[in-house]
Amino acid sequence: MIKFYHKMTERLKNIKSAYRVAVKGLVRDQSGKLLFVQERSDSWDLPSGGLEHGENIVEALTREFREELGVDITIDSDRPRIIPTWNTKFDDPVLIIIYEVTLLTTPCLTDEVSNFSYFDIHEIKQEKLDSTLIGRLLDIY
Repeated sequence: MIKFYHKMTERLKNIKSAYRVAVKGLVRDQSGKLLFVQERSDSWDLPSGGLEHGENIVEALTREFREELGVDITIDSDRPRIIPTWNTKFDDPVLIIIYEVTLLTTPCLTDEVSNFSYFDIHEIKQEKLDSTLIGRLLDIY
């Protein structure tokens, strides 16, 4: 018999749903800074959102960039970065899929975001951002 151990084993026994899938877009400016958006809360995140029923990843990412920044995009990579994590707010597992993206138009504020800005990955540590995501971004990039 194989015994499986995972640090979240107890949490996984009681999950209410399967993994929630979230897509995020990684946009760099000419100096290499990353684009972050500030939604209704004080926290900053990559432009992102969850997959809706029947939607594929490309459709979801395109929709989220239009909703959050009013822009069209191209997806630059065919190999996304995948980060399994846990959403403490809803107590559910989340699978984050990150694609490198290029903006085709100039971003603007929408009803979805209160601010957006480009940050150096090392600067963002001082901002209010999910520390798990920052750690993973530092590992990846």
